[in-house]
Amino acid sequence: RGLAAALSYGAAGVAMGTRFLLTQDSSVPDSVKQEYLKRGLQDTVVSKKVDGMPHRVLNTELVDKLEHSSGLRGLTAAVSNAVKFKSMTGMKWSTMIKDGIGMRKQKGLTWSQVIMAANTPMLLKAGLVEGNTHAGVLASGQAAGIIDDLPTVQDLIDRIITEAIERIDSLNTYRVSTTA
Repeated sequence: RGLAAALSYGAAGVAMGTRFLLTQDSSVPDSVKQEYLKRGLQDTVVSKKVDGMPHRVLNTELVDKLEHSSGLRGLTAAVSNAVKFKSMTGMKWSTMIKDGIGMRKQKGLTWSQVIMAANTPMLLKAGLVEGNTHAGVLASGQAAGIIDDLPTVQDLIDRIITEAIERIDSLNTYRVSTTA
């Protein structure tokens, strides 16, 4: 229905990351999928405390702590995550600094946001890859609150197509009957 609505308003498509994350074929740990499934419509928050940029995430204990933390505590965690990120990627400090300067210039970020940029990959890895919902963040669209199943990707795509066609056909039928 959402796809049909977006298309009828002129959109070229819709973002469905959370919907595809919550499928049987997704490599996200089952414990994380269950965390999403038990959430309601009010259980996401847009936070700037993850890395200084707005991200919609599930409102977990960690996110709540981040939202109520001081800037200094967040920067300390960011520096620690930058060290972990460097180790995980094998990047050189000079490359990370060069990339940070580029991000600051191209995206107009503050130095605080540049330093915090390493938080996102490390916190997403902890939550979505390692399944540690207490030490990681769970990126989420608002749709998380209405998803209640874990279909296969094939079943999901078939359902999306079928429902979108049904909705668009019903709109076309409505238009024809109101103009006749």
